[in-house]
Amino acid sequence: MTCIPVPRSLGTPPMRQPARPEAIERFGHMHQAAAPDSPVVLVVDDGNLRARWPFLGERLREGLTRHGCAIKWETLRPGRTIRQLSGTASVTALVVLGAELEEADLAALPELAIVADIDGRSMAIAQALAARGIPLVEGSRGHAHSKAEMAIMLTLAALRRLPTWHTAMAMRYTVAVPVRWQFSDHLLYVGGTLRDKRVVVVGLDPVGTYVAELCNAFGAKVSVVDPDAEHTDYLVCGVDRAEMEQVPAADIVIVAYGSPRLQVPAHVVHDLAPGALVVTLDSTGIDIAALRERVLSNELAWATDVYESDHADPADPILGRDNMIHTPGIAGKTRDANLAVADVLSENIFRVACGVPPWPWDRVPPARSTTPQQATGHCASNCSTATSAGGGRSLTAGGESGHLRGSADEAIGR
Repeated sequence: MTCIPVPRSLGTPPMRQPARPEAIERFGHMHQAAAPDSPVVLVVDDGNLRARWPFLGERLREGLTRHGCAIKWETLRPGRTIRQLSGTASVTALVVLGAELEEADLAALPELAIVADIDGRSMAIAQALAARGIPLVEGSRGHAHSKAEMAIMLTLAALRRLPTWHTAMAMRYTVAVPVRWQFSDHLLYVGGTLRDKRVVVVGLDPVGTYVAELCNAFGAKVSVVDPDAEHTDYLVCGVDRAEMEQVPAADIVIVAYGSPRLQVPAHVVHDLAPGALVVTLDSTGIDIAALRERVLSNELAWATDVYESDHADPADPILGRDNMIHTPGIAGKTRDANLAVADVLSENIFRVACGVPPWPWDRVPPARSTTPQQATGHCASNCSTATSAGGGRSLTAGGESGHLRGSADEAIGR
């Protein structure tokens, strides 16, 4: 096979510029023309949106425009606050894209009916928002599929030692296993097929739910650990409940989600069977120090898309090991995830504009930011039997939404 180098200019598809015939953009500020009685949506980014979420902005703008919203787009430079922006008194929906929303900003937003963000920064004032009856939603459901598939890819890559074999061929090393041998696994670690492996997924959030679903499709024996999920969640999502004490019996542990109440502690990590595989998408869901210790001792295999620090030290002995696979936090960073997150935000804003609450599985419970106890019903985003509940303010006076183009069913339909 011959590899033909592709010039960088040809290898990266050009980004399509947003179609904004009615927009006026000046010094980083954009105002979208709309009907006078349209809900006013203020979108605030930190100036790094195009670098971090290159396809989200245009998709969000298209979705909000399709729903008849008036859009005000501002870039918040360092040292500036949302309350210092002009024209915030009429804003009914706020989308925070990497910028900081402070509790003091709420006084400048008297008509605010919903806040949406993409990275959980607004969770710090979740209780203040709840006190005013303002729902807080976040778009993580949009990249749940992307993250779940990454977990499966890491699992399969570790089971089949794909990085090791790829490196051996790329560097033209002598392949250690003759082709005639019907064996390529590592003798010290779990390998081969995912089928019939005992898999424990940590976290019954949307990512964990999809991971469990995919593992089931591969024929694995799957159970899920999540103390904040109710028995009904497990039944509706079709997965078995496992307790933390049962984790050491697993061949593979996939950490999809973590919280103060949901972490595989050090003593459980030390009890994992020698050769077990740990896959991490959320470093808060497991004791990383204990995991590192066992990986460095060649007792466990580890495949991770996260690391305990933003930048790995090149001299760190954890790097380059044959029982270690690293990817630099790319699980949810796909074009599909960009588009889906934008859709989640615009859907929920439109729901509130129509006088109905946001999707319950996209809402951030006020208690999450201050106490370990979290709301249940993690898997509802993947269960067709879930129903919307709870109250919500309308973006329009009196809850009227007749001026909005399209119906709620059309807007939220997939």
